[in-house]
Amino acid sequence: MNYEKERKILADVDGVLLDWESAFDAWMAKEGYKIQIENIYNQNERYGITKEQSDSLVKIFNESAWIGFLKPLRDSVDVLSTLASENYHFECLTSLSTDHWAGELRRMNLERWFGRGIMRRCTCIETGGDKNAVLKEMYPQGGYWWIEDKPKNCIAGLEAGMKSILMHHEYNKDFEHPDVHRVQNWQDIYNLIKEST
Repeated sequence: MNYEKERKILADVDGVLLDWESAFDAWMAKEGYKIQIENIYNQNERYGITKEQSDSLVKIFNESAWIGFLKPLRDSVDVLSTLASENYHFECLTSLSTDHWAGELRRMNLERWFGRGIMRRCTCIETGGDKNAVLKEMYPQGGYWWIEDKPKNCIAGLEAGMKSILMHHEYNKDFEHPDVHRVQNWQDIYNLIKEST
């Protein structure tokens, strides 16, 4: 068995491990913004504001204390606990922010929900940053499971030689690709991984 290859899983964080959207919506409501269009990924369209405004607000939110207190997404805590008991571990690549303390809050939040050992590394890139080059640079050999909620980043995973999994959300429901596995929750991911071994 290639332990490194078969027991390491790569994952995005927001919309995969943690529920970023609910926390961002609560923060935006506190700031006086109202959702204009439900079930859409782009925050400028969701809130009826310019892209410059939404990019700025997302960056402010991602670098705020809120980012250290996001709740887990769906059944992630239970299933990751099971995977950890079977000697799987995770490395995260998140387009959160390059701010050092935002990254520390992210790592603290992940450790709080999922435990100290299961998250071996959490790499933070710029807010909204592309993952293509980073995936290829960090994992040039490819072959890992790669879990995302953003279709563009699933494709980036495929291009980097990964086995891409898309976590279902209403905002990505229209995306289809023959080489991307769509899942509803972490139990689906667990089943997919176990069936392939």
